[in-house]
Amino acid sequence: MSSTKLGLGAKLVAFCSGLLEPAIAELLSPPRYFLVLRITLLLLLLYGSSTVFLDVPLRIICSLMLIIPSLLTNQILWVLICGFVWWVNASDWLWIDNHKILISYWCLVCALAVSSSDPEEVLARNGRMLIGLTFFFATVWKMIAGEYWNGAFLHYTFLAENRIEEFANIIGGLPPDVLPQNQILSEILSRFPGTVKTVTLASNPRLEIFSLAASYWTLLIEGSIALAFLGKSFRFLFRFRNWLLILFIVTTYFLLPVLGFAYILIVMGLAQCSGNSRYQMIAYIFLLGFLQFARFF
Repeated sequence: MSSTKLGLGAKLVAFCSGLLEPAIAELLSPPRYFLVLRITLLLLLLYGSSTVFLDVPLRIICSLMLIIPSLLTNQILWVLICGFVWWVNASDWLWIDNHKILISYWCLVCALAVSSSDPEEVLARNGRMLIGLTFFFATVWKMIAGEYWNGAFLHYTFLAENRIEEFANIIGGLPPDVLPQNQILSEILSRFPGTVKTVTLASNPRLEIFSLAASYWTLLIEGSIALAFLGKSFRFLFRFRNWLLILFIVTTYFLLPVLGFAYILIVMGLAQCSGNSRYQMIAYIFLLGFLQFARFF
């Protein structure tokens, strides 16, 4: 019985390998910037818009560019995409999510890349700089604000964020009815700031310790990524920059499923991969699919 199971398992592995290897080889075949542009279009289709005024033109243009290969590097269409994204996001920049601003910058990079003589170099250089600067400013902001030194920000997030309610229950060991009550209290405080001055959210020492540990981990990993992508003098960090970013994505966005942010980081990570980064590129590609499972948590 066991040998039969092992034989079936080996056949299944061989079958999957036979399917995946040609597909991966085709995806990674040169010119690789085609792959980056396609995934950028997919990102724009799924998470590029927050309003119907941008959603409709983006879906039409991006769909045509994905369906018709000759349009993938069309300069006019990329300029149109960049113009639409910047126009809508600039008019609402105070309220849009942070990753929408990053997507706006990346659209400009893509428009410049398809207009240049070396698109791969333009995408790689700007992808590396945008990742490094994003994590640099994120780390500096967290250090200056002070809410990560004592774990207060993540502690509040675990207590009041409904997207990670089940995770907070498991990690913190809180009763199932506590977090909904916390969310109601938080909503009351935000709606009636003049009447309700303070509220007390239910917690416990276990969740406080985890929040503090998660806060220091965030400072460590984000600071390391900033150094790895911005400073080639940090050779050890630069060598492992892709794995650091992949580790951050896995440990962050399976917990907080802000998939638009995860996807733009993956796209830029792919863009700056060097020719000998095959395994890192494969990891980025698989993350695109596996991150969808975060929506079930």
